[in-house]
Amino acid sequence: MGLFDFLFGKKKQDPSFTLGKEEAESICMLGVSDVIGVDDNATDFIIEGFVQGSLKVGDELVVTKISCLSKTPVKTVITSIYVNEEEVQEASEKMVKVKVKDGNKLGIYKGTMLHSETVTDTQVYHAYRFTMDIAFVRQQDGILTEEDREKLAASDISEIWSLYWKAHLEEFERVKEIELKVDQRRRDFFKLIREKLFLLDDIYVIYSTKMNEPHLFARASLDGNKGMTVSHSWVYLIPSSYMHYRKEIYKKDKRYDFKRIENGPEKEGIRNFLRDLFIYDGVESIQYFTEDTLIFAKELMDLPNYEGVDEAEIPVTNPDLVRWLHLTRQSSGIDDKEQKNIGYGYFCIFAKSTKTAKFIAPMRLHGYDQLLEDNPQTAIEPNIPFNLAIQQGKTKEKAVQVYTDWKRLRKHFGEEYKGLVVTLDELIKDYDVVINPGEYPIAELMTEEFFNAVD
Repeated sequence: MGLFDFLFGKKKQDPSFTLGKEEAESICMLGVSDVIGVDDNATDFIIEGFVQGSLKVGDELVVTKISCLSKTPVKTVITSIYVNEEEVQEASEKMVKVKVKDGNKLGIYKGTMLHSETVTDTQVYHAYRFTMDIAFVRQQDGILTEEDREKLAASDISEIWSLYWKAHLEEFERVKEIELKVDQRRRDFFKLIREKLFLLDDIYVIYSTKMNEPHLFARASLDGNKGMTVSHSWVYLIPSSYMHYRKEIYKKDKRYDFKRIENGPEKEGIRNFLRDLFIYDGVESIQYFTEDTLIFAKELMDLPNYEGVDEAEIPVTNPDLVRWLHLTRQSSGIDDKEQKNIGYGYFCIFAKSTKTAKFIAPMRLHGYDQLLEDNPQTAIEPNIPFNLAIQQGKTKEKAVQVYTDWKRLRKHFGEEYKGLVVTLDELIKDYDVVINPGEYPIAELMTEEFFNAVD
């Protein structure tokens, strides 16, 4: 029995990995499942992998690292082929060892793809996943070597975790030992993804075209008279090297757009971006690339803990309220009846949250700085006239603008504005209230009648 039969004898081959006879004779893809090392001249590389199509000695192949962007294709030449330690001139649809010309200079590692120029991106990607399954799931049981941990990108590790999870899903639910092993692998993979994620040059995020905010994903279902069940929420992060794949998937859906988040020279941009989403927007987790790589906020970073802190010292944030408002706005305009009802459910939860939430009303003081300059030693809180931010009301003549946090207030008002911490019941008798007014329709107008009707 050959290595391929040993590894895959009982597994059905992925249909997307199967080629027709004519196609197999005209193309070649070789995924690197193991790196043997360099030969005697210290430049040629010996690797092991599965050949899809037909490979011949002397073939010139493109070297592709899926997780890395490369504007100029790099090529190499196959100088020797071995099947079961016997040297051959060509091989098709089997495990081989090959010698790669000057491979030691190309930085080849497990998961690297060697392929002919005529193959499509989709074919290379499917072959890459097949290779990752061989190398890291079936041969290494999800245990990464130090070299693997150094060379693999965060997206590679996400792929490995997705393959590993799917390979053990059935046993995970009924075998305790498998459950413990898979949980340990998940912790190891996610820790490594976190470390590499914050060192990237950039990342792309799926944005909502309705609100110009990161699109908030969640799963919700109606449960008859019992109400609605909602999962945790997440945003979707995509590595730069995969953007051409994802744009093809999402380009037909007008609800989505993509925004690039730069990490900056200090490598703090991605961390700060996510931190704001967790603290201000109520985002509970991220999906990094594959559908199975859902990492909770607490697994990514330390977040503020206000236990034991005086309430007056805690900054105003309303992450839960903002989360429901985002989900409400994203659901607007959908024709599906169930989705409409889910959107209404989101709005009901948001409305209930406004009953107890604290908001910040932009407030411009008159003569405050001059008064402090004239009376620097005063211990008495001065009675200073001020103006709130006002716009046209709906049921009342005026509507007061309020914000869920300082981040959003500062986005629309300059530093000359202070902030008055208020609850809606302090304003709603005399004014309509607009929550988070701005350029995009995330704002919500509350009237006294509606506010009093909320239960």
